[in-house]
Amino acid sequence: MEKRWNLYRKVLQKEPVLFDITEKLAEKEPELTSQNITMLYVMAPIMCKYVLWVLKEALESGKKRLYFLARDGYSMYCTAKVFCEKLDIPIECRYLYCSRYAWRSAEYGLLGKDSLAYICLGGIEVTFSKMMKRAGLSFEEAMEVACQLGFEKEMDRVLSYTEVKAMEPVLADCPLFLEKLEAHAREKYPAVCAYLRQEGLLEEIPYAIVDSGWTGSMQKCLQHLLKSMGYEEKAEGYYFGMYEYPPDIEKQLYHTYYFSPEEELKRKVYFSNSLFECIFSSPEGMTVGYQACEKRSTPAFEKPENPNKKKIESSTACLKRYAAALADSYGRDILHTSEDFRDTAAQLLYYFMGKPTVEEAEEFGS
Repeated sequence: MEKRWNLYRKVLQKEPVLFDITEKLAEKEPELTSQNITMLYVMAPIMCKYVLWVLKEALESGKKRLYFLARDGYSMYCTAKVFCEKLDIPIECRYLYCSRYAWRSAEYGLLGKDSLAYICLGGIEVTFSKMMKRAGLSFEEAMEVACQLGFEKEMDRVLSYTEVKAMEPVLADCPLFLEKLEAHAREKYPAVCAYLRQEGLLEEIPYAIVDSGWTGSMQKCLQHLLKSMGYEEKAEGYYFGMYEYPPDIEKQLYHTYYFSPEEELKRKVYFSNSLFECIFSSPEGMTVGYQACEKRSTPAFEKPENPNKKKIESSTACLKRYAAALADSYGRDILHTSEDFRDTAAQLLYYFMGKPTVEEAEEFGS
């Protein structure tokens, strides 16, 4: 690991401000393990620079509030809170409990049969059961639909992309499925609206959402839900990177830092969004819906906590120390550093994500 450590040091030396902070924090570590070397020399500098970019862009565009989306946005939220407090940045940071499942399951009632494009979306190990779960159906309801369509013996067979797409017209012609889809959407819609209203997303204040990115579907879904509630402003978002835009959107409302759909192909090749999400996640489980609790709307979780909770807490603590050290050492000037760190970030991620050492593969692969 020492050889890799020296390689990271050599690359990061191109950014004296970050290198100085990293070296000082590394000296305080009782032991430099694979995890904390990678955090200090690769992931913490990258996350801090991304969050500083978000804050600078938000300030310049007059934003007063930022919503960091669960769960990828948790590390970003914690980092932004440190910068805003220490640098006296007049932006309110809020953490929004959500997931594609929690929001889409309510949006399906607004989309009607168009919701099938999301339910019948290709992916890793998609089965008939998984599509029914996306639609919000219980196991018993899914079995009822499967029996009617002749899928009762193939509910857990992994389907190809072509087979998944072929299910769209089949489900569109199944009144039983559409009836249950609509019923669940009607049931979940009020709770989602109550949570969004409670968290201030209908307020007349300039705000944006912040997330890791990839396809931008959450922003489009949020826009649709808010519009159905009478909110006429356009949802805007900041993202680490995006592989594609959702259809029928205004691209200027989707801001990207590291790569965009049209550019930076080489950066995408040596980037693993799954690994990024594992490192920068949150301690809690996935939000699957909302419930009323003492006159407030609170998130309901699939599981009480993330199975990687301890490692996430360790990584987040490292991030907060890094952000605090940057803010204490350079003050508000850190917002206006002129160097473009993204090329250096690409070199660091090329080694970590594209050519990991055995130690890194074992540590982060677990």
